[in-house]
Amino acid sequence: MRNAEIAWALYQIADLLDFKGEEFFKTRAYRRAARAIIGLDRPVADLYASGELKNVPNLGKNIIAKIGEMLSTGECSLHRELKQQIPVTVLDLMALPGLGPKRAKMLYEQLGVTSIDELEQAARGRKVRGLPGMGVKTEINIIHHIGLLKKKAHSLPLGAARELAAQLGEYLEQLAAVRKSTVAGDIRRWAEVVYSVDFIVLADHMEEAGDIIESFITHPVLGEVLWREPDRVRTTSRWGVPVELVVVTRERYWPALLWATGSRSHVRRLQLRAWKRGWRLDAHRLVSRSDGQAARVDSEEAIYRLLGLQYVVPELRENNGEISAAAGDRLPRLLDLEDIRGDLHMHTKWSDGLGSIEEMARRAREKGYSYIAVTDHSPSLKIARGLSPERLLAQFERISALNEQWDDFHILTGVEVDILADGKLDHMDEVLARANVVIASVHSGFKQDRDTITRRIKAAIENEHVNIIGHPTGRLLGYRESYAVDVEEIIETAARYNKVLEINSSPDRLDLNDYYVQLARESGVCIAINTDAHDLRRMDEIIYGVSVARRAWLEPRHVINTLPLPELLQVLRGESRV
Repeated sequence: MRNAEIAWALYQIADLLDFKGEEFFKTRAYRRAARAIIGLDRPVADLYASGELKNVPNLGKNIIAKIGEMLSTGECSLHRELKQQIPVTVLDLMALPGLGPKRAKMLYEQLGVTSIDELEQAARGRKVRGLPGMGVKTEINIIHHIGLLKKKAHSLPLGAARELAAQLGEYLEQLAAVRKSTVAGDIRRWAEVVYSVDFIVLADHMEEAGDIIESFITHPVLGEVLWREPDRVRTTSRWGVPVELVVVTRERYWPALLWATGSRSHVRRLQLRAWKRGWRLDAHRLVSRSDGQAARVDSEEAIYRLLGLQYVVPELRENNGEISAAAGDRLPRLLDLEDIRGDLHMHTKWSDGLGSIEEMARRAREKGYSYIAVTDHSPSLKIARGLSPERLLAQFERISALNEQWDDFHILTGVEVDILADGKLDHMDEVLARANVVIASVHSGFKQDRDTITRRIKAAIENEHVNIIGHPTGRLLGYRESYAVDVEEIIETAARYNKVLEINSSPDRLDLNDYYVQLARESGVCIAINTDAHDLRRMDEIIYGVSVARRAWLEPRHVINTLPLPELLQVLRGESRV
């Protein structure tokens, strides 16, 4: 079993125990173990075989035994017994906003509801409103949230889609007839939500396409074949999103990749430009309209050159002015991953992280960073073991001592301070004044109305000690909608007070999104691209935040953590602007 599959099983055990009403400390242990597994760089099987698994934080003997059982049999007895006692489909109920384990259990026991479809029938039949603590408003909200869920049923957040694509791509590369496979479509454009996982596969001869397709559709994560042609196939997947595979030979590879990458509106604009310049562009070739000869191209760049354009990177292919800019040689030098000099939002064992300060610093140095900021939670977030003022200041002293070790690397002191329901911050100003980096974030009160929650965040921006607003809309892709916040007002206030807005790189968040990042850029608001990492592996998710910045046309000068440390500190202290 892969690490992700073991972590998923542990998460599901925790959810099922929650549903049964088990004590919080027990379910928390399984969730912490799942997070620890997700954060590992090495396969769990290797660590278990070598006996090193016992050294991983948050993995006790009991859970290690269950992991061993999964590795040897494919599942553990506790997981199997729980699934026999409780229909796994009830977990979908628990995931709906406003329900949770207690209400899901009530729906199951009193109405016999075991699935989303059954819940929708019960809500539309006005059966939910009669249950204790429910009511008409809850019933209406349930119908609303189910509607949103159904719209997303055949899509995946980018992070999950890339995991699925990586698994399938690895399999394709093992097939003898496959010379090369490339992910196209939404994933290649780094779209935040993926509606289809698309592959272009290179083969020497089209006669091999049938064998490639036949081997591909036997992969265990794939389901029903939706349609099939000699050179292509479209299937369902276990994750809900469809998967499409196209087999091409070398002369058709680059036009096919361009076509399959999209977006459709970008390709249509390319087709129009090609036509005006004497070409016809389709999914297979770029053909001269005068003599019918196909252009011989060895890259996508060559296609754009023939059309008189700068090369347009996949992230910009959304028909958002990129073709006009490319025709005028005006495309910007977009931010690259290599431009990032540090990460300004991460959590350690001092609060709810899995790595020590030293471990996070070591990984950052391995990544070539010049600095990081440790920003553990403030005290009101008790589930995350938020730091009291005394513990926070003790952490600052520890960081100061660690900084004596390096001449080429620096740990900034920081805190992620909660913006409380009344707009106040969860630390006194005299404590915040001691930090190099103060990130203010909303972690509660998500149901407040638009004006209230906007006022909360504006009040944080106006605080002289706050530097960055973290994950400004609070969304979790595929799980939780943004809270009702006037983002335009937040951007204008940040511009007025010279404050920074965050792109949270977690693929579950990607918050701010590329549209609001563009508004921030146009308003002169600087951006920080951070991971919000709670373990070493998640520090690598910075690439997702960079992709959002690229889709928003950001250059290095728009992002504060591309700056050398002295200049960054000046910006954080308000002594200069980027």
